[in-house]
Amino acid sequence: MGYGAADMNKHMRSLQISAFNPERGVSRQQYLNKMIDELSQQGIQVFYLDGKEISTKEAFLSKAAQAMKFPAYFGYNWDAFDECITDLEWCPAHALVYDQPDIFAKADPIGWKIARDILEAAVEYWQQTDTPMDVFLLN
Repeated sequence: MGYGAADMNKHMRSLQISAFNPERGVSRQQYLNKMIDELSQQGIQVFYLDGKEISTKEAFLSKAAQAMKFPAYFGYNWDAFDECITDLEWCPAHALVYDQPDIFAKADPIGWKIARDILEAAVEYWQQTDTPMDVFLLN
């Protein structure tokens, strides 16, 4: 069973899910730039994942490590991702903007479920600290 937009909304209550629904005449890129700009102006470190480049576990881990500036020792496996995403203490506030996660969800439903579960757990972890974290999934 795949995880389409409806499934993602149902299962990811602690993450912020948004359908791409910009104002008339605004491109997807303009919408993303504005969103990232507004978050940055609030002092939030924004990490961006381009879902068009992610359809496998390996691609997800590689792009996430690059975007979130994980340390050189990052192991490119789910345990390492879980560890590193909850060790961003160098950053006073952070947000992950993941554009088109549905591509990964359709291509690798099991990998997406694991990634989604780790992202959800990370949001819950950071909610218990003084360092806020938001994850925006834009379909």
